[in-house]
Amino acid sequence: MSDNKDFDALLDEFIKKQLEDSEDTLAELDDTASKKRLSHHQDENPFDDNDQTDLDEETDDDDENDESNQDDEDDFDLSSIPDIDPDEAKLQEEEKRLFTAYKELIKSASNCAREHQVEVPEFYFSAAELLPRFRPYRTDNLKGDIATCWDILIATEAEKLAGLPVNASDEQILDFAEKISAPNLQLSLISYVETLIEIDACETAYNLRKVKYQKHKIEKELYEEKQRLNEKKRLYVQAIKDHRFPVDADRLVTNFFKTAAKDPANAEKILENNPATFAPIQVDKIPNRFFGLIKAGPEDGKIVNKKLGKFLIKLKK
Repeated sequence: MSDNKDFDALLDEFIKKQLEDSEDTLAELDDTASKKRLSHHQDENPFDDNDQTDLDEETDDDDENDESNQDDEDDFDLSSIPDIDPDEAKLQEEEKRLFTAYKELIKSASNCAREHQVEVPEFYFSAAELLPRFRPYRTDNLKGDIATCWDILIATEAEKLAGLPVNASDEQILDFAEKISAPNLQLSLISYVETLIEIDACETAYNLRKVKYQKHKIEKELYEEKQRLNEKKRLYVQAIKDHRFPVDADRLVTNFFKTAAKDPANAEKILENNPATFAPIQVDKIPNRFFGLIKAGPEDGKIVNKKLGKFLIKLKK
């Protein structure tokens, strides 16, 4: 849990800087979530009041109860659920859709409780838990409230729910809801599925942000490492030039680091014992000896090569 919180603290900082340009990251999520919602809600509404062929026959008493239930819904006291949450306005689109679906679920489940004279329990999830963005480890209250809604439905509509398959899929739940005649139960089941879809969408968005953050972090680390390497190269080159060694310092350093990237141990050994391997000693630039009477030759180049190796050993330390 601590590792998750530490990561999310860093992720939150990243989110604050990236919210305005996050459309490219979340475009895929929007498309995925939209397809999921469309798969459950086609252009023809499966719960259209005009299509009653699969619904149970309703008695006169049921009609009276439906009117009574509608009145109860209109007069429903929302004080026990977070219907008006000041933090809701701050939510991003994915989180806003989740919170809306959640509110519909607890509202319809609470109406179910009132319809059957069952006490409406307290709900604990709030929009603040979705700020600044959804995080999986902060969903305990959400899951708890969903379980509470199911407790209400089982306590009030156990007989009707007996027809629901065990471990039913989202599609099976929606198909079941389409065939029942209890409006509050029907809306509760629809809202439950919608809430699960939006949770999944938020988790997908979270994972996309996580991937983007990690990619950003890796790119930043690689850039910083490259900058450190370039600075190290510059210092090596400058030191060689400052001591006026007759060698192409840029070529020597570049070839050394290129070799070190593939075989660091061997590159170190060559740099210390025979640096001229990376760039030959420029004998023509070695000052002549004995007041210019003796011109520098290959042996002088070997001497310079050894001096350069010793100098580079000290430089590394």
